[in-house]
Amino acid sequence: MKSKGIGAVPLRMLVMSLTGSCNLACRYCYAAAQDRRTMTWETARRAIDLAATGKMPFTLQFSGGEPLLALPLLRQIADYVRSKRIPARMDLQTNGTLLTEETAAFLRRARIGIGVSLDGRPAVHDALRCYPDGRGTAADVVAGIRQLAQCGMEIGLTTVVTADNVAELSGVVEMAYYLGNVRRVGFDLLRTQGRGSAVRSARAEDMAQAMEAVFALNSKLGRMTGCTMAISQMEQAACLAQRTGSGFSHCHAMNGAGVHVDALGNIYACSSFVGDAHFLLGDVERGIDVQRQKEVAQEMQNAMAFCRTCADFSACGGACYARRAGQGPPAVSAAECALKRAAMKESLNVAVQCNKRTGQ
Repeated sequence: MKSKGIGAVPLRMLVMSLTGSCNLACRYCYAAAQDRRTMTWETARRAIDLAATGKMPFTLQFSGGEPLLALPLLRQIADYVRSKRIPARMDLQTNGTLLTEETAAFLRRARIGIGVSLDGRPAVHDALRCYPDGRGTAADVVAGIRQLAQCGMEIGLTTVVTADNVAELSGVVEMAYYLGNVRRVGFDLLRTQGRGSAVRSARAEDMAQAMEAVFALNSKLGRMTGCTMAISQMEQAACLAQRTGSGFSHCHAMNGAGVHVDALGNIYACSSFVGDAHFLLGDVERGIDVQRQKEVAQEMQNAMAFCRTCADFSACGGACYARRAGQGPPAVSAAECALKRAAMKESLNVAVQCNKRTGQ
């Protein structure tokens, strides 16, 4: 077991589950069975110190559960990162329902990037993301986003795509422009772990049609407002189009450059497999078993080897292993391919139009 540092290569992503507790009961939650305890300060400090031994900039992402249920710990972490001058970009993924004026002000001072989960217009969102008693959460999410806007914070939205909301994804774009402080939207396909196993995945043809509508509306509203919102999948496609190498570049777990630390200090290869001993790589006290990390990364790459035979592999970066795990023999996720191909096509169209305007 390795005693110092995380992994065989410098860490680029450390995801920390500050607590397994959550105030919502989303229909598709892949982490529903997580331990509900909250991370201790000592566990958090050890995780950050292990990541920092790589002496390279990395992303420190706070997740849960709902990480704002562990707000005192989050404050301690932010102070520690700043005081120790740790080269970490801090990001928070939240359901948005607990964002108060005071919390928003703290997040701004701490320079923590914010991603809020929003699955569509209020009725669509409420059908998927609700409180344990069944009440919808959209009104509280919008109120939380407005608190961030009032203190000058720009945010990103994350939308989980299922068969139930795929036809309504353009509504997310409308909401983003309506809210005013959203600068990026990303679409995250359903993962079938946890409660997600009971929810239907989007079909490829529906995904393709939905993204066509998303891109068209985003372009239209961008022209109207003078500020076109970024789409995460398009940004990734544009970045990959410029690379000279190949491989599963989209997934840090497949490359040994990213890990997830749960609230108890256990280190896993991926957030989707918290609690699964097969993907356990170590803990924050003893560090990572580097050999096991390499084996898991290779296992993931081998399972997704069919991606390498695709003509779009270099520009795509490969599919998500977690979305295929537990689905029988490895096979192409048609909806994921449709999403990525649509993003690559639109990214190319935008680049061509830009070149025409600049005379290149």
